[in-house]
Amino acid sequence: MKFTNTQPGPRGLNAISGPVLVDPGQAVEVEVYAREQQHIEAAGWFNVEGSYTDDPETSGPALKAVAADTANEIDDLKKQLAARDAELAKLKAGGSSERDDLKKQAAELGITDFPGNISNVKLKELIDAKLAS
Repeated sequence: MKFTNTQPGPRGLNAISGPVLVDPGQAVEVEVYAREQQHIEAAGWFNVEGSYTDDPETSGPALKAVAADTANEIDDLKKQLAARDAELAKLKAGGSSERDDLKKQAAELGITDFPGNISNVKLKELIDAKLAS
């Protein structure tokens, strides 16, 4: 960043590398944290060109928080993946599903006139109605 002293006397500013004294009319190239911007602009002593450097205190905790959130999200995704893999293994093992059991029970009760895409809940209701009659 470039700071030019616009005042009749010397002025100082807090650069990242330490305090800098700027004589009247002198321009210096230094890096300054964003936390100093409010003070520099309020004083009105300098003509400023360039961008302030982000404060290390504000970026550090934010990065740590993002890293922690990401780690938690990764753990959650790993748990979901493990649950999905277990479900796939169960399905591949060929165990009878609830739907197969309901269809078998419906056939035993003589219920054959239901659509193929009927939900398990509706099929269960048909079976319960047949058992109740």
